[in-house]
Amino acid sequence: PPVLVQAYPLSRVASMLAADRPDLRAVHSSPPPFADPNMLRSLPDDAAGGLLAGMAGLGGGGSHTRRWETAFRAAFADPVLGTLAGTDEAPATFVAPLGPSPEVITAEAATPPVDEARARLARTVGDRRLIVRVDRIELSKNILRGLWAFDELLATRPQWRGKVTMLTLAYPSRQGLADYLAYRTEVERTAERLNDAWGDGEWTPVVVDVADDLARSMAALTCYDVLLVNPVRDGLNLVAKEGPLVNATDGVLVLSREAGAFEELGKAAVGVNPFDVSGTADALDRALTMGREERAERATALRDAVLAQTAADWLDRQVEVASGLARAAG
Repeated sequence: PPVLVQAYPLSRVASMLAADRPDLRAVHSSPPPFADPNMLRSLPDDAAGGLLAGMAGLGGGGSHTRRWETAFRAAFADPVLGTLAGTDEAPATFVAPLGPSPEVITAEAATPPVDEARARLARTVGDRRLIVRVDRIELSKNILRGLWAFDELLATRPQWRGKVTMLTLAYPSRQGLADYLAYRTEVERTAERLNDAWGDGEWTPVVVDVADDLARSMAALTCYDVLLVNPVRDGLNLVAKEGPLVNATDGVLVLSREAGAFEELGKAAVGVNPFDVSGTADALDRALTMGREERAERATALRDAVLAQTAADWLDRQVEVASGLARAAG
């Protein structure tokens, strides 16, 4: 039978499996971005070599994007890393982007708890424009630079003061680690500083909610004017796909070019360099001022791109590769 491996920490399973069960072939779909050779060469030799030697036993190595596939193949081709791995020949590779399950997510967006959460959100925001982000409190998600960009937007475009609210939905992650606790504190303090600087008693510029609340998050995705997804680097980023699928207001996606999803969605999104705070402020302004016709065209293109690669397609591609390996071995 085909063996599908889905997690980065299991990257050595293929070679271990090959030693015990040479009749089986493992296919590994790697969720995070694969490090390029320069990054891998900074690791201790046994770590870099062990990682690649483990994955050398794969029947097929899957990536969400061509970019991560290229990095994977380049690692084996690198003379130093190839020597550490014991081979300069990468396993067969394929690209299989993960997508949402459209029927599941659209049904979830239509449930009574989501309707109730959307009504509460409407009372908070009123008739103002709404910028939304939905993330874990994770350093790579780049929440702080998003807040700094909103601060710069209000400082340099006074016409938006009192007219737009940023809703930052950030649920806790790895709260047993000091760095993550410190990051959460900095996010909350930055939001307080922005509210002190720009709020006027009737308008709260930034609303931060750290509760893990699916209905609240889904409600926000259905009604944003702008969805900000600006990770420093992401293997894919499903929020960038789920948002356009359920959004009912022709919302604009502002998307980091370092998110894997940019490969599929970039033409219909407003792309940003995640390290460029001023550039992100410019992108937010562009999204907020975009005309109705362009918003609708982009929203349609985003939905079409999301529906072209669903969760079922992702799984089918892996099974197809694994089944082909089984037939070849038989």
